Amino acid sequence: MHAPAPRRAGIAAVAAIGLAIAGLTVPAAASAAPIAAPDADDPKRVVYVEVNSNDMANVADYTLEGTNRPAFDMAMIFAANINYDVDSQQAYLHLNERVTETLEQADTQIRPLQERGTKVLLSVLGNHQGAGFANFTSRESAAAFADQLADAVETYGLDGIDFDDEWSGYGNNGTAQPNPTSFAYLLDELRDRLGPDKLITLYNIGPSYDLTDWQGTGASENLDYSWNPYYGAWNPPQVPGMTRDQFGAAAVDLTSTSVDRATALAQRTVDEGYGVYVTYNLTAGDHSAYLSKITEILTGHATAYRAPWYDVDVEVQATCAGGDVKLKVRIDSADDAELSATVASTVGTRTVDGIAAGESRTIVQQAKRGAAADGELTVSVNGPDGTLDLVEPYAVPVCR
Repeated sequence: MHAPAPRRAGIAAVAAIGLAIAGLTVPAAASAAPIAAPDADDPKRVVYVEVNSNDMANVADYTLEGTNRPAFDMAMIFAANINYDVDSQQAYLHLNERVTETLEQADTQIRPLQERGTKVLLSVLGNHQGAGFANFTSRESAAAFADQLADAVETYGLDGIDFDDEWSGYGNNGTAQPNPTSFAYLLDELRDRLGPDKLITLYNIGPSYDLTDWQGTGASENLDYSWNPYYGAWNPPQVPGMTRDQFGAAAVDLTSTSVDRATALAQRTVDEGYGVYVTYNLTAGDHSAYLSKITEILTGHATAYRAPWYDVDVEVQATCAGGDVKLKVRIDSADDAELSATVASTVGTRTVDGIAAGESRTIVQQAKRGAAADGELTVSVNGPDGTLDLVEPYAVPVCR
């Protein structure tokens, strides 16, 4: 099959042993609506990290330029395994040393990603032992494995589970062959335990994808996304009941797919209305030039590497006052550091200092003496890691 962000530590010592878990145009004199930060219509960017050789925390190094949005919407811890206990004749979730280490050091390896808005999922892969997602012979056996997956999500504060039905070795150790209801049982039981707010995703490969009776079982109702596992290729999933905005037809290996191919696949993703773009094998170092070719097409923003990041929200309102445009910029901080912010626009420049965590500050500017509002301003947030420039568009009202 297919270096640290500000105020973030790397993985420490290796854990002891693998772990098995049991379980707008504005009318005259009208007020512009606050700007919505990410565009919900942007194709989701997915990244897989081989944690046996790379830190998960590397994902937090990448943001969309001019924003504090993450470059990646979903990040996969690759990979846990579905193993088989020959004595109990049951499947169990196995976490090797590096996966265990990543999960147990969530404060440095997972939380920085989530704070930036990236969903972190545990990817689960076969392990040649005969256990797989497609050969549970009863709902009860599928439910037992779903218990273990849900326990991992809850214990480590994850955002969901990703299934990759490769290398299962169906039939090994006397295990059953795949059947059309096994994966449907597993999805149903897992969704029941995770609830609607967690994500369940699928590589469209292997018996879980090929043999599941999607229409007969309604299993697709429990999936959020499915995507292509063949890097450098265009391969739209075919899961009845799901739509293009849930599919990733494009997938690239960040270490081997050419930048020209990655760019072409990004453009096709947008042109054909697919909702996901998959990247694999994020390693240490600066990949922003490569990623920018993808994100510029998918989001309109280049990718920044290790840019300063602060946990702030900015809301811009443009109204009319006495025939002039009046800008009100609200800055809400949830960052641990004390910050200052400078708002620069064609209307003027103003700075506020001493913004502490949990505080809000509002800056007001009014176009006078011939100044004209042009629909865009920059909020420069300053703190201990440097300056984060947030480019904020706004709708200019017609003032008379």
